[in-house]
Amino acid sequence: MEKIKLANFLKYSKDDLRGKVVCFPTDTVYGLGAMYGDHSAIQKIYKIKNRPADKPLANLCSHIDQILNLGIEIPESAQELMKKYWPGALTIILKAREEKISFRMPNCDIALKLIDHFSLMATTSVNESGEKELNTMEDIEAAFGSLIDYFITDEAIFSKIPSTVIDMSEGKIIVLRRGAINLE
Repeated sequence: MEKIKLANFLKYSKDDLRGKVVCFPTDTVYGLGAMYGDHSAIQKIYKIKNRPADKPLANLCSHIDQILNLGIEIPESAQELMKKYWPGALTIILKAREEKISFRMPNCDIALKLIDHFSLMATTSVNESGEKELNTMEDIEAAFGSLIDYFITDEAIFSKIPSTVIDMSEGKIIVLRRGAINLE
């Protein structure tokens, strides 16, 4: 695991990150991420976490345009929630052709700069699937250090409360996980 400051990491290109897994702070917890569409790196995340293959990762964005550029329509009701709660701890599942895909815009300058530079990041918390999130560099390094390619070492403040996850793929709000934002 290479420990690196964000300013130095942003000197890398997308080609440098291809096939690599990066650990970085978000507003809620540390994230384990790979560039969106980088199937090799995304599979590494599943293997690192022992995560079931049918449990999708969330995709972090820094601008709504990144979602629209994928050809995904954002219903007006979802746009209203995005305006109100983004950046923040709300993950929204949208319909993309015949599948569902989730997005969140973190309220963390480090994560947003990373996403601005590399684009969407497929991300999940740093932990063994189903276990409590790891939120210190020491714990993450002890558990997964040899499996993670890069660790962004910039200091961040975490809420340590996971995001609220809602499914809006069928046009109405279905709360799948209660987290930092209460929509009820």
